[in-house]
Amino acid sequence: MKMWKLTGMAALAILTITGVQSCKKSADANMDAENITSAQDFATSETEFAGAFDISDDINQSDGKIKKGASTILPSGAVFTWIDTSFIDGDGIEYSVDFGPLKTTTPKGLLCGDGKYRAGILHVTVSARYLNIGTVVAVTAADADKYYSGDGVNMFQLQGTMAITRTGAEEITVVIQNGKVTDMNNLTATFQGTKVIKRIAGGSTPGILGDQYEVTGSGSGVNREGDNYTWQITTPLLKRIEAGCARTFVKGIIEIKNISANRSLKVDFDPFGNGACDRTAKAIIGTREIIFTVR
Repeated sequence: MKMWKLTGMAALAILTITGVQSCKKSADANMDAENITSAQDFATSETEFAGAFDISDDINQSDGKIKKGASTILPSGAVFTWIDTSFIDGDGIEYSVDFGPLKTTTPKGLLCGDGKYRAGILHVTVSARYLNIGTVVAVTAADADKYYSGDGVNMFQLQGTMAITRTGAEEITVVIQNGKVTDMNNLTATFQGTKVIKRIAGGSTPGILGDQYEVTGSGSGVNREGDNYTWQITTPLLKRIEAGCARTFVKGIIEIKNISANRSLKVDFDPFGNGACDRTAKAIIGTREIIFTVR
């Protein structure tokens, strides 16, 4: 599952981390490689599940007044279907969004306003008006829905449930359950955890475009090689929903640690301290630092 694109020097650095100087250094190198695999899988899982949240958040902000246009990320080619349109009956509303089947030629999905390509179906239920404190939203995708997200070339199938609870006017809690990400080579990683997402800009304008979010949280997963790991956001992640930025984070630090490893890896999404929308990040392993491009 090739989830991050490392530069040539970075890839070389990973392959030759410590050479064969000693058995201890060789063992450390193996654990570092395991941590890197887990970090790659976490980055893809977090990025693509965040993209599924963005779709539901964009629609739910309109409280049922669905719009496709400049202020939203929902493209005109997506098919929106109401299943339950009324809050009055006491069981909330329900809808689905169909981005069409995964294509065999690139781009393999439908281009959305946030720069991501999507295919397949997402299902959403909303218990009450979206801005009401206590409202619960469920975003789900099963295997039969064939929901994919990616850059149009590298597409990842997502399965699982996001339970989203409104805890404040500009704050929600997201619990990811049974998250599963499968790449085009049929390699699978699993992902779960709890995040707090706070909107820090853009609340006064319609749609999600132009919004900025701060994300904290922690959880666990199993990487594509079967290694269990934990993840924690140690410095809040910042996401800006605008062209060139929405595919990943522009600031923040996460810590990844394989259960079997004796040390962790940190990923800094703002290695140059400028918050640029350049998809550049830095892996920190002990005293080593590796600059790479997030795919």
